[in-house]
Amino acid sequence: MKLGNITKIFAAALALTFGLAAVAQEAQQEGQAMQQQQPETIDVSDQQLEQFADAQTAIMGIQQDFSSRLQEVEDPEKARDLQRQANEEMTSAVEETGLDVESFNQIAMAIQNDPELQQKLTEMIQQ
Repeated sequence: MKLGNITKIFAAALALTFGLAAVAQEAQQEGQAMQQQQPETIDVSDQQLEQFADAQTAIMGIQQDFSSRLQEVEDPEKARDLQRQANEEMTSAVEETGLDVESFNQIAMAIQNDPELQQKLTEMIQQ
């Protein structure tokens, strides 16, 4: 049962990661032209993985809070405002762990492509 919950947590984490990637992409487009590059393989330290796990836990809480709030909203403009607010809070949650959104996204991609990192993350979240 715990493994099922962890799988759900990891799936939610990846979904939220892609949401943060969209926020980061918008910021890059406003500040500069996006560069077309292949994603690089990065080494993720235990400290970075812990920061990622902390950020992910905070993001999940924010996502749950705003998900329930969005269900009660019928006005599309208010829903967009809530989504913007949720994205801002998730970005802040990442930054409060000592990571920037770009690093968070790089770590998320590394985790997605590396079963060993996935296992380490799962173990950290369980503790």
